[in-house]
Amino acid sequence: MSPIFIRSSMVRSSLAVSALAAASIVAGSGSARASGITNSADDLRTGWYSDQQSLTPQLVSSGPFSQVFSTPITGQVYAQPLVYKGSLIVATEANWVYRIDPENGNIFWSKNLGPAWNASDIGCGDLTPTIGVTGTPVIDDTTDTIYLFSKSYESGTSGPAIYYVHALDVFTGGERTGFPVHVQGTAQNNPNATFDPTKQLQRPGLLLMDGVVYAAFGGHCDITVWRGWIFGVSTSGQIKARWVSRSGSTNSGAAVWHSGGALVSDGPGRIFVSTGNGGSPTSPIPGNMPPANLGNSIVHLQVQPDGTLNAVDFFTPYNASTLDTFDQDLGSCGPTGLPSQYFGTPAHPNLMFTAGKEGYVYLLDRDSLGGCKQAANGRDNVVDRKGNYGGVWSHPAVWPGDGGYFYLPHNSPGPFRIYKYGLDGTGNPSIQLVASSSDNFGLSSSAPVVTSDGTTSGSALVWIVRDVGARDGHVLSFGPPVINLLVTKSADVHLAWSGGNAPYRLRRAADARFTSPVVLLDHSSATSFDDPVLGDGNSYFYLLP
Repeated sequence: MSPIFIRSSMVRSSLAVSALAAASIVAGSGSARASGITNSADDLRTGWYSDQQSLTPQLVSSGPFSQVFSTPITGQVYAQPLVYKGSLIVATEANWVYRIDPENGNIFWSKNLGPAWNASDIGCGDLTPTIGVTGTPVIDDTTDTIYLFSKSYESGTSGPAIYYVHALDVFTGGERTGFPVHVQGTAQNNPNATFDPTKQLQRPGLLLMDGVVYAAFGGHCDITVWRGWIFGVSTSGQIKARWVSRSGSTNSGAAVWHSGGALVSDGPGRIFVSTGNGGSPTSPIPGNMPPANLGNSIVHLQVQPDGTLNAVDFFTPYNASTLDTFDQDLGSCGPTGLPSQYFGTPAHPNLMFTAGKEGYVYLLDRDSLGGCKQAANGRDNVVDRKGNYGGVWSHPAVWPGDGGYFYLPHNSPGPFRIYKYGLDGTGNPSIQLVASSSDNFGLSSSAPVVTSDGTTSGSALVWIVRDVGARDGHVLSFGPPVINLLVTKSADVHLAWSGGNAPYRLRRAADARFTSPVVLLDHSSATSFDDPVLGDGNSYFYLLP
């Protein structure tokens, strides 16, 4: 697939949108907590980029906003590209990784991670012809390291498959000491389950938390034996966690795939995943007593003192047996945590929004997910449930402004829908469908993201790529003309610029990586600035806007 890069007025990059299976990213976190540069803006996976004050509706609708460059690459892109310190990182299904200049599309470096695995080896046509890097990498912004999982062969270009965890230097592409790490082993919560890389697909985006990189796995076309696996590999190269979603040695099901959405975390040691069909709980079970088989479930995993993972809470829809029968995965939609400073009530301060193939949308309480059949008459003990609105093979985006909104394509195919957050007549958090597109969105549409100037009314833009099927291997950039920056020195440093669109944001740092930038102008219409700090023998770098 061809990733599409959207940029606002800039001297260096600030935003990217990946077509088809990914969403957009910026060079820093959004409004919610994030442990690195990561899928969907932050660890809650809101898809909200709150610092895009220059990317206004007026700019996007203007004539100068157009294609800026097209850079050829090798392989399709399902992993979301990441922007970080003047770098656009793109990883492909051909096992190529690129560091691209987001200003002009020039390639700084490219690296091959070994032969990509041939999908024909297993006969699954979901993702062809090769599978290399599928899940979105994560960048550790404290060490300038890219972590990613790649699928290849134990040797040569045929035979047993293998997964490796790689740790690459952002600026050189070099492999960090102790990597790559071979992904292997027996599940710590099921001694009868041994990881089979041939049958497993690493689709969800990665999570970096407390010095450990977590990755989740599903299957290829439900070819047995597949399960939902989660591995945790430390940044020093040790496998810490191996958790599986099903018991026994032959039980398949409960894959974790999220349509590419990443693992969710709302704090240290807390991970949330959504699983697919197979082995679903069907009897009434309290949420704090998760069973061994967790198909069609939202699962809260807690990191234990020894680094292993333990399921401590779960939610399974009351009709899970029907979902199993008709292949109606709850896990087709990546869940999204809602920022608690904007959403929630004293009774439910920490919420989660999700959906699935069946077409219902849910509000869940992250601190008490609801178990199985825990409400009256064996129904769901959830905060809210609305629908049926059509199946979802995607993951949502959130904007907290104007009371709060959720954006989600019901791409079965179906329309793009907008939901409003609010309270019902009893003061309980609720979801209300407020708008639907006239056009349908198919399975090859991207997940949505939102850019805005914080929660400022009228500043939000929702981005989604509709039904892109290109496989020609190019990164496309769109935006206004680049800002022309002139720097002169006398007693002070005088900076003047033209082009782009106000408001501008000017930053200074002592190194080109902008490790500790100082904001000189913020949300300003000025087109010049005199910086008095420069002394003889000092060097500084500037970033605009």
